[in-house]
Amino acid sequence: MPWRLLAAALFALAWAHAVAQSTPAAPVATGASAVPAANCPTPAQYAAVVVTGVHAFVPYRGGAPLAEVSLRDGIVVTVNDLAVLLAREQCSPRQKKIVLFLDGRPLVDIRPYPPSNPVANTLNFVLNRSETSRDVWTHLLGKPQFRPRQLAVSVGIEDEYPVASQQTLALRVIPMGWFGLWTSLFSVLAVAFIVLARRSDVLRDPGPAPGPGRRKPYSLARTQGAVWFGLVLAAYLFIGMITGDYATTITPTVLALMGISAGTVIGSSLIDQPPGGTAPREAMASRGWLADILSDRYGVSFHRFQMASWTLVLGIVFIQQVYRDLAMPDFDVTLLGLMGISAGTYLGLKTTAEGK
Repeated sequence: MPWRLLAAALFALAWAHAVAQSTPAAPVATGASAVPAANCPTPAQYAAVVVTGVHAFVPYRGGAPLAEVSLRDGIVVTVNDLAVLLAREQCSPRQKKIVLFLDGRPLVDIRPYPPSNPVANTLNFVLNRSETSRDVWTHLLGKPQFRPRQLAVSVGIEDEYPVASQQTLALRVIPMGWFGLWTSLFSVLAVAFIVLARRSDVLRDPGPAPGPGRRKPYSLARTQGAVWFGLVLAAYLFIGMITGDYATTITPTVLALMGISAGTVIGSSLIDQPPGGTAPREAMASRGWLADILSDRYGVSFHRFQMASWTLVLGIVFIQQVYRDLAMPDFDVTLLGLMGISAGTYLGLKTTAEGK
């Protein structure tokens, strides 16, 4: 009968579906379970891994050994059981990599490169600074001194504790060759500028000379511009010498400071120029650098003292942060606004007190 055949077919389909639902699905391999658990080291095995040796070498000179290490030099780290460390790397969640630890801090972007030798239990690293590990390098290189720093060296899995190590390495923070070169260059430029400032009018007010044997007064705006130019140039050379970064050193706030300084110089020069068809006023004579930058023709003025004080304070803060962080400071917008107000006050009162 047709209806009996139809009922039998429906029964067979229902029975097959029930059997399929009761059969467990085969496990799907994932990245974390790619390594069988039997091949993963036990906690006791991993805890027994110890760094047994460290030495430095020059990567581009055939691996010549070094007594101390600097940026872009190489490090060879020897462990007692590299196979266990490599197995731990393969068994770690999300396949975390082996990284270098200096002074207990991980450098997550410095990883071993060939020829790492599993037979000799060695891992090779090259000390390259990058933005990824900027905070760690600031800790390692900040507040530089001439004597090398002794740093604890270890390896470990990213986001885990380093393996046990008693090994240290001397880190040369200030490269003496580059220090001698840049210091000599900056000293020559500084001496040349000082001589030029004393013998010419590069830092003095524009206009005619006050008379035979007398010099024009020094300009506060030009002095401020020279101060910021010297600080930024010295900081640029200092940071680049230690970090090797000459491309990303200048920050937007430093450009803003230089812009405020340049605008003050331009505004001051325009104010000092007499209007067309007007005879220039009687020129003032220099009374000495400090008296000149703090005084107008009526004596010491508050707006000049204010501008000079803020330049001095921010200059000290600038030097302190460059030395500590090896980066030019990123001043707050309100602080830059305060500098702008100080410069604007100076130019505004200069127009009324010293204008024609």
